[in-house]
Amino acid sequence: MNKNLLKQIQSLPASQKQEFLELLEEYEQSALALEQFKSEVRGYIRDFPELNRLVTGEESSDRMIQYCVFLALDEYNTTPPLTSNTVSDFPSRVILLQLTVIHLLTSVGILKSRNRFVYNDGGFSVQTEQQDSTYLQWISLLRSQVEPKLTRLKVALNISGGYGAALPSEYTW
Repeated sequence: MNKNLLKQIQSLPASQKQEFLELLEEYEQSALALEQFKSEVRGYIRDFPELNRLVTGEESSDRMIQYCVFLALDEYNTTPPLTSNTVSDFPSRVILLQLTVIHLLTSVGILKSRNRFVYNDGGFSVQTEQQDSTYLQWISLLRSQVEPKLTRLKVALNISGGYGAALPSEYTW
């Protein structure tokens, strides 16, 4: 933290100072969790310069991975029952990972489809970016794996959230 910010924090009343420091710590933990998760995503899809033979460097930037993490969180949180989970409190690492990769592969697949080019001349044919159909297959596979998990998790959370509700029952303890 810079010196001006520290001076401003010190001038706050004790209760506000404590609240601010707690929020700051929570923010730093969330940022650290997001950075760690982006590394996990990159590791899962094995997107490293030394492993990419046809792409120079990494295929997906950290910024794109982060954007896809936010898309995955949004997809999960807006699937009923509505939630407001973040990376640091997400109930299932594998569901978040798979949703993120689905969004990432969709983005890359769209780019590959847009850049697809076929050239024919005298029986000689060249085709670039023909992997877009392979990306579709990976997306379909991951989607078919994650959808049942997502549904089961949401149902389980919904049921567990219903216990202890204000509705009386003769079956409660």
